[in-house]
Amino acid sequence: MHVFSIKRLAASLTGAALGATLGAGLLAASAGVQAAPLYDVQRTGPLCAAAQDPKSYDTKYLSFFASLVQAQGDWLFRSRYDLRTDFGTTPYGFSEFKRLRDALKRKGVELMVVYQPTRGLVNREKLPAGEREKYDYELARKNYLKTVEDFRKTGIWVTDLSPLFDEKGVDTDYYFKADHHWTPMGADRTAKLVAETLKQIPGYDEIPKKEFASKRVGLLAKPGTLHKTAAQLCGTSYPVQYVDRYETEPVGEAGGDSLFGDDADPLITLVGTSNSGPAYNFGGFLEQHTGAQVLNMAVSGGGFDSAILQYMSSKEFHEHPPKILIWEFATHYDMAQKSFYRQAVPLVDNGCVGREAVMKNKVTLHKGANEVLVNGKDKLRTLRGGDYQVDLTFSDPTVHESKATIWYLNGRRENFKIEQSDRVDTGGRYVFELRNDEDWADLNMLALEIEGPEDMPANLSVQATLCKRPVPAGAALTARAE
Repeated sequence: MHVFSIKRLAASLTGAALGATLGAGLLAASAGVQAAPLYDVQRTGPLCAAAQDPKSYDTKYLSFFASLVQAQGDWLFRSRYDLRTDFGTTPYGFSEFKRLRDALKRKGVELMVVYQPTRGLVNREKLPAGEREKYDYELARKNYLKTVEDFRKTGIWVTDLSPLFDEKGVDTDYYFKADHHWTPMGADRTAKLVAETLKQIPGYDEIPKKEFASKRVGLLAKPGTLHKTAAQLCGTSYPVQYVDRYETEPVGEAGGDSLFGDDADPLITLVGTSNSGPAYNFGGFLEQHTGAQVLNMAVSGGGFDSAILQYMSSKEFHEHPPKILIWEFATHYDMAQKSFYRQAVPLVDNGCVGREAVMKNKVTLHKGANEVLVNGKDKLRTLRGGDYQVDLTFSDPTVHESKATIWYLNGRRENFKIEQSDRVDTGGRYVFELRNDEDWADLNMLALEIEGPEDMPANLSVQATLCKRPVPAGAALTARAE
């Protein structure tokens, strides 16, 4: 079993050594600097057998950490995600990514991706010799760079973060020792590179600028997620890792001025994962290195899609769209999720808002299936699935999960899961396109059913609207030409 002996370092110091340590602590305190607790940590033994058995990672949470690999010191890696060599997505995924990018571009928004490198690419030197030999770093590097190039081919702005690869030395600080997040210093170093790409984007020069500065505001305690998993599987204990914490403010003030006052609408928006949350100050470092105000709409614990879907559902996005939308996410997310693009693309143009409703109805829900929209109640219409989208609003904004069933005249049906993370405020609204696959697009829609959610709030109702999808500029001309 992997066992740790942890004790305050001060308890093991005597005489002059203890006096020097206490003196340094007093000097730090007098300078207003918060010092990290000092520990003497002794480790015995490798990870337990359970942590090395893939079958142990048998829950959704544990599967995220499969399988732990013991590295130098307290460093841990995940074989599935940290040591992967495959990156990117399928041709379908890139084509849908381009469809989303094109929709944003028509709205005047440039899309930029921050594609976070893996711990293996950055910190392979921390692996033990045997694991380092098994890990194909050159293949991983090649595939990461190819993915960056594939993003660029779709017209999406993306920063090549390979200058951060293969960080060497004892005091590596891009990632925590055993946590899947980057440290604030890792966020800072990423922001410096991302800022250089931002400066190349059309419209960036028109964004108001001023000076921002980041300052140390204390310590960030990180009981690593990989350490927690090892503790759960092995019953081991690990010390908490402490790093400097930062905040960013405009130089010379603690708020905005006439340039960035309450009435100013930021022209750069950041959406992403917990890596873009306040703990790591990635948004603040972007402001420091660009001189531009950044609206941070990241969602911690929301995965690949929650932050961008929430933001594109918001009044802020539709009334004050940014010039640049920065989307940060890690390499392990599936970028070919059909259900995501079917929601994201229609949200760019605000679903059915401002569009003619082909069918519209409001229904109070009961348990089980509820018939909401029916083609043919008044007259049978031709509702080719590939041309239409649905806009739903539940009366209770706490509804984060339900199910829609779309029936077609030939008897086929599709079940579409309506789901968003409970970390986001959807306002109860969900927008999605009817299927546009080759063998579905020409089917004629018959009806839409909504299943009453589990733990359904009292008197829950849903308003459903069916409208035509926007036709991209030039698409009709292209269709006629063909």
